[in-house]
Amino acid sequence: MKAFHVTVFASGLDPAADDFEQRFYDAGCGDALVAFQSGRIVVDFTRQAESLEAAVASAVADVRRAGAIVTASTTTP
Repeated sequence: MKAFHVTVFASGLDPAADDFEQRFYDAGCGDALVAFQSGRIVVDFTRQAESLEAAVASAVADVRRAGAIVTASTTTP
């Protein structure tokens, strides 16, 4: 497997909530940094996967599992 850098942008959760970061960890985002910038949630992953497509799909699924609404995603080499 290879490591891929995937950033997922989302909304729909309150960053001031006590469980904000824990929701992402519990949803499988333990390999990501979670931040709130410019009014949106930014989840920055280093995701191990067989392909770039699989890395993006699993990152997006995990952010959705946390209860967030995914608005976009990007990748970098």
